[in-house]
Amino acid sequence: MPLLSALLSAALLASPPPPAGCQGPLGRAAVVTCALAEHPSIRAAEAGRAAAEGRKLGARTLLPSNPHVEVTAGRRVGLWNGERDINVYGRVSQELEIAGQRRKRMAMADAEVAQADRQIELSRRDVAAAALSAYFEWIAAREQRAMIERIARTSDTLVDLARTSERTGLGSGLNADVVVATSVRVRRQQIEADRRIAAARAVLAGLLGRDGAGLEVEGDLAPLAVPQELSALLTAALTKRAEIELAKAEREVFVRQVEVFRRLRAPNPSVVLYAQRDGFAEQVLGGGLAFPIVLPAPLGRTYKGEIAESQALARRAEAEVERWRRVVQAEVEVALREVEARKAELALFEAERLQRAESHLEALAQEMATGRVSIRDAVVLQQTLLEYLAAHIEARRALALGSVELARVAGLLPEEAQR
Repeated sequence: MPLLSALLSAALLASPPPPAGCQGPLGRAAVVTCALAEHPSIRAAEAGRAAAEGRKLGARTLLPSNPHVEVTAGRRVGLWNGERDINVYGRVSQELEIAGQRRKRMAMADAEVAQADRQIELSRRDVAAAALSAYFEWIAAREQRAMIERIARTSDTLVDLARTSERTGLGSGLNADVVVATSVRVRRQQIEADRRIAAARAVLAGLLGRDGAGLEVEGDLAPLAVPQELSALLTAALTKRAEIELAKAEREVFVRQVEVFRRLRAPNPSVVLYAQRDGFAEQVLGGGLAFPIVLPAPLGRTYKGEIAESQALARRAEAEVERWRRVVQAEVEVALREVEARKAELALFEAERLQRAESHLEALAQEMATGRVSIRDAVVLQQTLLEYLAAHIEARRALALGSVELARVAGLLPEEAQR
């Protein structure tokens, strides 16, 4: 175990430090920027694009194959005169493409690069959305914990007063038990807030590739500034949504594959040059063209199966494009209605009443101590005001997360989050 701990410590020390902008408390824009910087899924998508670029480089080759050189030698012996000689034969052949196969291969490689670009956009969007969701979860849980901590002191005072009343005979044990049960409920909410903070920290640390112990965020629950017009959101989503563009790029790749296979059916001639030392000291030079014999299927290779497969895959990709269009339209409208509902819900909370609720909770113990409020009334008031304040934080949290979802389904991430 000590050896394992030493190895883990050495690995942590050897890991590269976070970028300069990713140190200290992170705001909303910094969280997204740092998550996008070194996330493995984005690196994997970028490696896929590099692979597509490699295929594109290979498609630029002018010749379909390397020249083929053949050298043979033979010993010749005359049957009647017994003369002897060594014959040497040399042959060079080079295949040529005459049907534009190279141009079609390059077009297919370009389509694969475009497909890889769409995959990078999809990975960046998902990482940005996950980082923002964890960020807002952390901020909301932190505000809830701060509110609970302020109220917990009042709850402890209520418990002390109820127990004192029970000991002095001025109050019943039932009242004390009710106050204790309410205090337990408050403590449970505090524990739940701590759990949510720890969970959000762990998720965000995983997205950033950092140790969660030294991670901290700053900011508030202000939602993303996303347009609220349904038509504008649908236009942006149908234009920018990575799933639609990825399906379109996939369809283009299969269409280009069909064109490549069709061009490969054209027989490529080969230029042939040969030199021989034949017979008895005879020199022979020559050249010509060689053509492959195209045999019908199933004897020969006609790429009929490959063409049929690519055409079917292109039709499947076309269906995926239409499916994603329908999905995107539904997701955008649902997300917009969610944001509108959360805004209407948040509008129910008045700033003045929230401040008064906070002050009432803080003064509740004093009111009960002076006898102006009974223990049972204090418990009911505390629970009601606590639920009111918690509902306000939950409404702000829901609106912030709703704006993230709306920006995601509208194809506005990660740019929208970095403003």
